[in-house]
Amino acid sequence: MPEGLRWGQDGPGVLLVHGFGGVPADLAPFGRRLAEQGCRVSAPWLAGHGGGAREMANATAHAWRRSAELALLELVDERPGSGVAVLGLSLGGMLAVDLAARFPVRAVVCVNPAAAARRRAAWVAPYLWRVVPFIKIGPEAEDRVSVHAVAELVRAMRESAGEAPKVRVPTLVLQSTHDPTVRPEASRRLFERIGSREKEFEMVPSYEHVPKQDAAAFVERSASFLCRVLGGVS
Repeated sequence: MPEGLRWGQDGPGVLLVHGFGGVPADLAPFGRRLAEQGCRVSAPWLAGHGGGAREMANATAHAWRRSAELALLELVDERPGSGVAVLGLSLGGMLAVDLAARFPVRAVVCVNPAAAARRRAAWVAPYLWRVVPFIKIGPEAEDRVSVHAVAELVRAMRESAGEAPKVRVPTLVLQSTHDPTVRPEASRRLFERIGSREKEFEMVPSYEHVPKQDAAAFVERSASFLCRVLGGVS
């Protein structure tokens, strides 16, 4: 698996978890801002990512969960007692919920969590992947995605959503108003299932699923929330 990205060296840890088919660099604006606030930030690769469609075809929901777990434990081991928060994008947002349900993290931020996909093809992938191994998603030969990986994405969505009531730490859910990939109403339902008494939901004016042009709005809202919850960071 390729090396992930790191920012900052001191303070409480923040784990950044990228989305399905994404890369750690998708979360670089968050990492840089949180490091400026005095956090140690880690953005690992999830299993199967960074190696092409065939490597992704062998990825599973369990392997993605394990990737996130190991990165979380590594951050905890670096400075025991300083605490770790988790911020996830899309699939990473669902994995963040899963981690918070099973580990003593200090806070969770979900950015456009993959609680429900807009494309119906995602929901039939669990029944098709043995017959149709890949589907085209672009004009180039390499522009294809593993149907098995999509089926595992659906599995990860469902399993993580089932863990939401166990989350008891401060939680922030940010959702693009016109997200082209996931259904905003599903993020609201996920938020309502989260068991924490201290939780916030906010719709951010944006047409992006992976924040780029509108990244500043997501970054500043997330950084403000984590700064308040973690304390001791500037």
